[in-house]
Amino acid sequence: MSLTPDWAPNLHPLVVHFPIGVLVTAAAVDFLSLLMRDRPGVRDTATLLYCAGAAVALVAYFTGQSAANGLVVPPEARALVDEHAEWAFRTTCFFMFFASVRLAISYILQPKPLRMVGVFVLALMGIVLLYATAEHGAQLVFQHGLGVRKTGVIGP
Repeated sequence: MSLTPDWAPNLHPLVVHFPIGVLVTAAAVDFLSLLMRDRPGVRDTATLLYCAGAAVALVAYFTGQSAANGLVVPPEARALVDEHAEWAFRTTCFFMFFASVRLAISYILQPKPLRMVGVFVLALMGIVLLYATAEHGAQLVFQHGLGVRKTGVIGP
């Protein structure tokens, strides 16, 4: 039994939007936590969202690797696939590290206001990495049609 529906060439297009949505939501909640310092639950929610976002980014990265290995990529798109994979690796590593930093700051260290602002700025840098990764992925989809049709799939 395959986890992939008949219309999808692989799992990557089905999971790739989760880290985008979860991590952007985490940053938005994180911003709210800076405005609502007297509500530690908002800060903790942002931390948990960053952890969930890092986890689904890892899933998206590995499904992307599997997708890239299971497709015949046109020569004109090969460099872009490699760039997308590099950005995805950087972004995933960043958010895996960042999630551990957030856990430490939220539950081990004292979440002081200046520290939380600095960590939020760091999160925004991660969102820039996420944007670059998504931009490269969008070029693969909209310029080369990868991930939207089963053409080029290796095997039955």
